[in-house]
Amino acid sequence: MRTKILSGVLVAAGILLLAYPHLSAWYYDRQQQQLVNRWQEAFATVQLPVQSEAEQHPAADYAEDLLEEGESNDAPYPERKAVQLGLDMEGMLYIDKIDLELPILTGATEQNLKTTAASIADTGKPGEVGNYAIAGHRNHAYGRNFNRLDELAEGDAIEVDTGNQVFRYEVTEKLYVEPHEVWVLEPEGTKQEITLVTCHPIDTGTHRLIVKGILIET
Repeated sequence: MRTKILSGVLVAAGILLLAYPHLSAWYYDRQQQQLVNRWQEAFATVQLPVQSEAEQHPAADYAEDLLEEGESNDAPYPERKAVQLGLDMEGMLYIDKIDLELPILTGATEQNLKTTAASIADTGKPGEVGNYAIAGHRNHAYGRNFNRLDELAEGDAIEVDTGNQVFRYEVTEKLYVEPHEVWVLEPEGTKQEITLVTCHPIDTGTHRLIVKGILIET
């Protein structure tokens, strides 16, 4: 009897061990999709009042209501709406060539990177002068996060949608560096850059794959 129980436990443990990677991927993919859904809902619910063509400031009443509630008027309503919903998101990252669509979380923490891509602290901001650096994991499952990043080449497009504006970058170079070579995150003069960072190769992660781009359109 004990032998049968032990055998059953070992079989169950083996099944769980084999299933864990798939369950883990499903869990984080689900979290990622929830972020995308909440991001989309934040802006889909914005309905500015309909006013006549003679009125030059169609959102004036809306902004006035917000200011009465003590909010600043230094950003359009959609961005404030996203903040109110508690989204720790800076925007969405799109790379059509590799069918990539990822939420960008603030801060490349271990937990954030398990879920999606995340900005690296103390680097630039989207569209601004500086080097906006985004990190992401590579996974064995095809098409997950940054695992196809090495398919990018010079001239490919990278887009960052902040909700208020879409910034389009063009890939300028792809390189492989040692983990300690943080110079790739430094800004270069007055350029408006983006840098995507991930581990390479997927199996061991001994190096870093770097894809750099420069702003060409807003």
